[in-house]
Order: sequence, then structure tokens, then C-alpha cells
Amino acid sequence: MTASATGVAAPPAISDREIASRLWGYLRGWRLDYAGAAAMTAGNSAVLLTRPWLLHVLIDDVFGKQDRGLLIPTLLGIAGCGVALGLAAVFGHWFHTRAAEGAMSRMRQEVLQQAQRIPIGDLRGRRTGDVVSHLTADAAVISTVYLHAVSVVCANALRLPGYLVIMFVIDWRLGLITVATLPIHALMATRVRGRTQAAGRGVQNAMGRLSAVMTELVGGARDVKAFNRQRWAGERLDAETRTLWRARVRVALLGSLGRTAHLAYWAALIAIWAFLADAVVAGTVAVGFLVASGQYLLQVGGPVRNVLNEFVQIQVVLGTSRRVFGFLDTPREVDESTGRSLSVTRGELQIRDVGFSYGEDDVLNQVSFAASPGERVALVGPSGAGKSTLISLLLKFYEPRSGRIEIDGQDTRDASAASVRQSIGVVFQDATLFDGSVLENISLGRETVSEADVRRAAVLANADDFITALEHGYDTNIGERGVRLSGGQVQRIAIARAIVGDPRILVLDEATSSLDAESEWLVQQGLERASAGRTTLVIAHRLATVRQADRIVFLDGGRVRDAGRHDELYARNDHYRRLCDLQLLRGEASSPA
Repeated sequence: MTASATGVAAPPAISDREIASRLWGYLRGWRLDYAGAAAMTAGNSAVLLTRPWLLHVLIDDVFGKQDRGLLIPTLLGIAGCGVALGLAAVFGHWFHTRAAEGAMSRMRQEVLQQAQRIPIGDLRGRRTGDVVSHLTADAAVISTVYLHAVSVVCANALRLPGYLVIMFVIDWRLGLITVATLPIHALMATRVRGRTQAAGRGVQNAMGRLSAVMTELVGGARDVKAFNRQRWAGERLDAETRTLWRARVRVALLGSLGRTAHLAYWAALIAIWAFLADAVVAGTVAVGFLVASGQYLLQVGGPVRNVLNEFVQIQVVLGTSRRVFGFLDTPREVDESTGRSLSVTRGELQIRDVGFSYGEDDVLNQVSFAASPGERVALVGPSGAGKSTLISLLLKFYEPRSGRIEIDGQDTRDASAASVRQSIGVVFQDATLFDGSVLENISLGRETVSEADVRRAAVLANADDFITALEHGYDTNIGERGVRLSGGQVQRIAIARAIVGDPRILVLDEATSSLDAESEWLVQQGLERASAGRTTLVIAHRLATVRQADRIVFLDGGRVRDAGRHDELYARNDHYRRLCDLQLLRGEASSPA
């Protein structure tokens, strides 16, 4: 597996056979439905083979020879064919839909789970629209192989031999003429195969980029309008739309080239009709036989045409599947089934000689410090010092290049990410809330968290008063990203969410930096209560936050330059003093606390 320029692993080489095997695997649990659909397809094929012969009997025997005894059975047979075709179509579609949607539901779940489990660096290297496209556009294309393409190919694979046998029974020369056209179809299909797969991937890549641009423009509508950049936004959208249009046209063109071989079939069909028409005039072939032969001739072309059409679609599906499986095959974090589970009771944290780099650039170098239960340790330093990276390592978004991180004396390197994160509650600067109730946003679907736990956490986070004042209290829907709440209210809900599971370590990543003075004061009160008895790490720039820390770790250039209380560092460390003085000049040292 190779890495792209963005750092995201490129999709591994996957053979068509492996893709088919993996697609078949998604039908696990739905194979009886697929078998039912196959049975309906087989029945449909048998009826189509029978119906033209019944027409031959009706015209030549019933009408021509006036055999009244065959009239009712023949008419009932023709009517039965119609009913059977209708029932096969209804039940076949029902079985196919159940199987296809069941398979695609499994694939969508795997894509979403993969997005949660791959390293955060790989995920950030992908556009959001690409991941969304895997869940929507790619899944819709792949579903066609379950819903339609495979059934069409299988059905026509059953019909074609039957038609050819009947053609040879009618007249061996008719059979030979029909068979002679088949290699031309196969040759044309083979020539466009590789190009069609590549073109199919191009369509899905273009759809992913278009989805990403649309996500950005809808999410950034406020900024676009504020800067009067509607025209620029429209041009971006138009460029991606045109790229998608060109990709789709290319697929359609390749599909059309593959179907030009059908001209050979029509040439053979005209020759066969001329042969039969001359035989009818000569009196050696009955009219009913001519009608039945014509029906079979038309139906011979159907399977060839349908297979060619679906062959093009299957190539698109194979190309799209490579995109999805490339994403699903991206290496994950420590395997949850093999990673050791941590047992955390105190929250004692030890950072031992930790080093980390993005590519060739060192971000952290031999960073060491400790934090004990009940202690608040602030990480301070200029932008790019490595503070946020250190928190990402603690949360196992990345793994250290060297050194180790210990929680209660246990090395986290071979521990499962889930057990590590279970012991840590984190409040980010830009907390993400979801469209749903306050209760749902605090509990986040944790089965072990009760409504009473949510309320206790909200009280500690200084959020209970404003929540109960909402229209429906804890059941109030707060809208996407909490648009119906103020910034301070969002942060207090985020604090409640961080502590509802009673983690022993609390991480505050610039949790108050974007708030006004009154909101910051309310949030700080919540943080004071929430951090009591826990090991607390604080990333902060504001002096009001730093001064309340029991100990300050001053980072610069990816190294620990000094550690101590604010007054001590201000007196002895010129770099720390300069950083504090810059904040005083900007008026950031004041606080109502």
C-alpha cells in the first residue's frame, strides 16, 4: 500500500475476482432472498422460451388446421404466461430489493465505522464529501449490481442457450448465422472493459469532489455572503459540475461504443427474415412457424443487448467498488479485538520522553511531565509548540514516534483506543453538538448513562439552570451544531458530556478562548466543579486560566522548556514572561473570576 501526497494511503490493488467475492460477502443473511430472486428469474426465462411456441401452435394448428381441441389449452397457456411473467416480475423485484438494500446497509455501516476507526490523520487527509459520497453515491451505484445488473446477466445467460437450441431446431443454418454474431459482441465488450472501469471511477471521484464543495459552500454560506463571494462560490460549483458532466458523458460514450456490435446482430436478423420469408412464399414454412421464429429471433437479440448494457454498468460498479474498498482497507487504529483494555481507577498520568513528527518535521521531542489526581496542569506555549499534538497522542489519534504515555502506570501504546478514551473526558474549543435533544447530546447514546447521570453532570457543568429553563427542558431539540444555543451554553453542555461517564482524566483544549467575559465566567465555574478530584490537563493562552493551574508546563519548539507555577515562571523564564506580556498588551489577562 502506498501513500499519496496528502498522506492518505492509496487504495490497494484489488482484482475483479476479489471485488466480486467481497460484494457477494455482503449478501450474508440475505442469500435466501437472492435465491428467491434467482428462482423468479429462471421462471421468467422459461416462460419467455415457451410463449413464442404457443403462438406457433395457435396460428398453425388451431387456426390453420382448425384443431378446436387445442384452442382452450393454448389460450390458457398464453394467459398463464402473462400471469407468470407478472408474478415473477413482482416477487423478483421484491426479493432483489430486500437483498440489495440489506447488503448496502451493511456496506454503509462498515464505511461509517471505518470513518470512526481509521487514524485521524488519514481521515483529515480526505475530503468530507468523499466519505459522504461512499455512503451515498458510491453505495447507490454498487446497489445496481445487486438490484439489477447481476439478475439481468444471469437471466440472459439462461435464456441465450435456450434460444440458440431452438434456433438450431428450427433450422441449423439459422442457428449458425446467429452464433456467428456472438464473437463480435464479445470482442467489443473486451476492448472497452478497462476504459469503462477507469471512467466509472472518474465519475465517482467527481461526485465526491462535488459533494465536498457543496458541503463547504452550504456550511460556509454566512462567510460567502458576508464577503460578497456568491459569484466565486457559483464558479467553484460550476467547475465541479462540469467535471462530473464530462465524466458521465465519457461513461455513456464508452457504453455506446460497446453496443455498436449490435449492428452485426441486426444484419444477421435481416438475412434470417429474408430466408424465412422466401420459405413461406415457397410453401415450405407455415405462417405460424414464421411468427414464432421471428419472436425467437427478436428475443435472441434481447439477451445479447441486455448483457452488453449491463456489462458496461458492471465495469462502472467494479471501478466504484475499488474506491470504497480502498477506503475500507485503510489501516485502522489498534485493533479493538486484540488491544489491551486499560483498568483506570485514579487517573495518574505520566508522559515519558514522548517524540512525534508529521513526516520529516519534528513536533514533539523528548517531552516528559506528570499529572496527578486532583491536580490541574496547564500546557502553555506559542502556536506550533506541540500542545494540541500532545493531546491528540493522549487520545490515541496518533501514536508516539518514541517514548510512551502511561495512565495509572499502564502503557497506552498497545491498549485499545476505546479503553484509553473511556478514561478521558475532553472539551474542545469548537465543541460539536448534534441535531437532537440536550439529553441525547450529553449522553451521546451511552447505554450505561442514565437520565439521572446526565442531570448530575449538567449540574456540575453549571448547565442545569439554563437547560431546565428551555421550552422542553432536557428534551429540547437544539438544532444542528447547537444553533439554538449561545456559545457559553454549548460549552457547558460539552463539559457535561465530557464528565457524564465519570472519566478520571479531564482534558480542556482552549475550552473558553472564544467566549465573552460573562460566558467565560459561567463556563469557568462549571469547569471548577467538573475537574474536582480528576487529573486535569488544560491547553490555554489566557492568563486568567493559566493562573488557576497548580502547575504550568511551558512548551516551545516541541520541548518542555520549563515547569512551575505562574509566578515562578514569570520571574525566571524570559520566553514565558514575553508570552504573558503580549497577552497583557492585548488585554487578555483580565477575568471576572
